[in-house]
Amino acid sequence: MTSQPVLASAVKPRLQVAAIDFGTTYSGYAYSFYADFKQNPLNIHTNKWGSAARPTGLMSLKAPSCALFTPEGVFDSFGYDAEERYADLANDGQHKDWYYFSRFKMLLYENKVS
Repeated sequence: MTSQPVLASAVKPRLQVAAIDFGTTYSGYAYSFYADFKQNPLNIHTNKWGSAARPTGLMSLKAPSCALFTPEGVFDSFGYDAEERYADLANDGQHKDWYYFSRFKMLLYENKVS
């Protein structure tokens, strides 16, 4: 199957279009502005995920689908930052009261849709 390019004239005028890929293992997002699309339909913006602890290290268009919350239940970090922070806490033996969630997407499918 060959994909056909989308013509700018066929797209309803929206200021911005965004897409979120919430995956079991990795997640990411992309967006495009209407003015950019009219000039070049392939001008799509994405985030480059990495680690705040190691800004010169691994960069990816997707981040691990994991989240870390403090012992009080306050969001702390997501993706690579959550992995590294939790690993650091575990290495120091301080992780026991923290909440680390990974690969949790499938839990969203408990209810059947008819």
